[in-house]
Amino acid sequence: MRRWLARPDVLMVAATAPTYVATREALTALSPQDLTAVRFLVGAAIIGLYLLITRQRLTLRRHDIPRMIAVSLCGYAGYGMLLNLGQATVPAGTTSLLLNISPVFAFILGYFVLVERTTRLGYLGMVIAVGGVIVITLGGGSATGFNGNALLIVGAALLLSVFLIVQQPLFARVSPIETVFWGCAIGGFTALPTARFAIDPSRLTASVWVALVVLVVVSTVLGYCLWNQTLSRTSVAEGGSLLLIVPIFSLLLGWLLLGEVPTIAALVGGGAALLGVVMLSRATSRRKQAGLGLLTGAIPIVGVLAGAVPIIGLPREHEDVADLTLSPDLAAQLCDIAIEAADAVGAQLVTVSLWRDEFEDLVRVYSSRPHVYQLGGISSELDPNWVEQCVIGQRSFLADDEAGGFGALTAPNLTATVNAVIVDDAGFLGSLNFLDASGVYTSASVEQAEVFAARLAPVLRRVSV
Repeated sequence: MRRWLARPDVLMVAATAPTYVATREALTALSPQDLTAVRFLVGAAIIGLYLLITRQRLTLRRHDIPRMIAVSLCGYAGYGMLLNLGQATVPAGTTSLLLNISPVFAFILGYFVLVERTTRLGYLGMVIAVGGVIVITLGGGSATGFNGNALLIVGAALLLSVFLIVQQPLFARVSPIETVFWGCAIGGFTALPTARFAIDPSRLTASVWVALVVLVVVSTVLGYCLWNQTLSRTSVAEGGSLLLIVPIFSLLLGWLLLGEVPTIAALVGGGAALLGVVMLSRATSRRKQAGLGLLTGAIPIVGVLAGAVPIIGLPREHEDVADLTLSPDLAAQLCDIAIEAADAVGAQLVTVSLWRDEFEDLVRVYSSRPHVYQLGGISSELDPNWVEQCVIGQRSFLADDEAGGFGALTAPNLTATVNAVIVDDAGFLGSLNFLDASGVYTSASVEQAEVFAARLAPVLRRVSV
């Protein structure tokens, strides 16, 4: 029991489950606009006080501010506002069920923007999930509360998926708690102009005060911090999968505390939505294990888009392609280490390349953006300085511009490079490359990258092209 209670993902579920019940009760006294501003501004004050007492230095960098603003607008102000407006009539349990279709939105974004694909099981799951949402929203009755507000909850689910996509790269440079602080502060101040604060004191009953405390302290401060802590420590798939059980607790709490008895439409539609999400998640997980480079996951699949904004829509690189065949085991090992490395070092693009001594070129065996930098892509005519540095000298390097990176791998807006050499006793095997915006990396980034490069050596030794 202690081991489970020490896990942030388990605690996250406990902190998230009462969110929708607390919101419903708080909305009996506060308007949706007022509640959005109060929830996040008070949350920011509590976290700010904690950071001050513990003397934690703020580490948000200038180049991360635009991303942090986007995170705040999507995951805090926008999500919170739509959630509150929708929950004015939509019950707590139904809200939780609707929000859990966010992985479907994440996949749709990946399908059209990054040309990602899944299996037939995944497509069937997506159809079932959407069908479940339709059943909920058209089911009618007081327990589903449908008068159009259910669509606002669906909009909140869309913002939730975008929020997770944009936020993930921040964890490489900003602590999970600080990320929540800035999200609450910026999101709260953004919502403030919409607040009227025309509050009737007679409506501030004891149950409303309890709901506000639960919503701010438990669901916002603890819930968001635990969620971010989970996402920063694990793959986003592992961090988000437990959220699928939140609706069960939300339905029970809504029934016991608010008397919101779910209708048949809510149960059938919600069950279909959850089943569809699980099917889509399992399908994409199997595809990743098969070495197709599809997803890194975030509840459980939004990680495919994490940090991809600067290179969205780019055409595939024109390059020669080697006949690369990876066993599922090798592909999974490459993918797992590369994803873990990206989380630790931070990158908007990660590649692993195998050195072919007979051709004096590199063959890409892993790419976090296979729609642009495809597997099997060959880098030939390498800069002699790069060969001297990496192949002969076996020295990793850090560069903050294309010239410093010897032109080995470039991408628009991604000029900072960490190139970690992969070597073993027999010599140079290849390279592990990280690309991000200028100013992101330090010498510590190179040291971190070399740790993962060492782990890749025995894996790369088994790859043949």
